[in-house]
Amino acid sequence: MVKVLLLPLVLVSAFLALMLRWTLNLSAFILALPMMYIFGCGLYTLYCREWTQFLILLAAEFGCFLLITAGTVIVEAVEWFSGWIAEL
Repeated sequence: MVKVLLLPLVLVSAFLALMLRWTLNLSAFILALPMMYIFGCGLYTLYCREWTQFLILLAAEFGCFLLITAGTVIVEAVEWFSGWIAEL
């Protein structure tokens, strides 16, 4: 009886997990190019010894990394919840 009542929640959570996984993959591909550009500019600022600009670029690179990491944490949490609901 409980599984029948939880079926809509299981379907919604599985669909949400799938959409979040696709979104994470797409955003990782979209963020990869600016991250490579920021890294290249950071190497150039190191070569020119422009420390303030290097720190700004380092913070931007770290921010992009945090975005991808936070997205991964959210996707894993939703997938865990979806699996937990499906097991009930």
